[in-house]
Amino acid sequence: MNEHIHPEGWTTAATHLSWGVKAGNTLYVAGMLSTDPVTNEIVGHGDIKVQTRRVIESIKTVVEAAGGTLEDVAMNHIFLRDMADYVAMNEVYMEYFKAPRPARYCVKLEMVKPEFLVEIAAVAHIG
Repeated sequence: MNEHIHPEGWTTAATHLSWGVKAGNTLYVAGMLSTDPVTNEIVGHGDIKVQTRRVIESIKTVVEAAGGTLEDVAMNHIFLRDMADYVAMNEVYMEYFKAPRPARYCVKLEMVKPEFLVEIAAVAHIG
C-alpha cells in the first residue's frame, strides 16, 4: 500500500502529482522545481544557487514529512537546463549531501518553463 506524502501547508495547486510516495521503506520524491511550496511562486529567477537551494529544501521537507532525513536519500536524479550551471549547482548540492553522498546522475534538458534552471527527484530508504 502506497502512502502519499504531502507536507503540511504546501499548496495543492499541483494536483497532477504527489510530492512523495512511500512504498514500504522506499520514498520516491517528485521532481522538485524552484517554486515556493506554499505560494507556488518561482524562486531565484536566473540564479542557479538560489534555485538549487530551494529545490533541495523542498526535497528535505518531503523526506522529513515521511519520517526521514537527507541522510536517507540514496539516489538523486538531477536535471539542468544549462550544463554551464553544473559547478555552481554542485557547490550547493555538497552543502546538503555529505559524504558518503547519494548515487546520482545529471543530464541537460529543456525544463517545463524557461525560468527553471534545475530540477531534482530523489529516492530515499527510511527506517
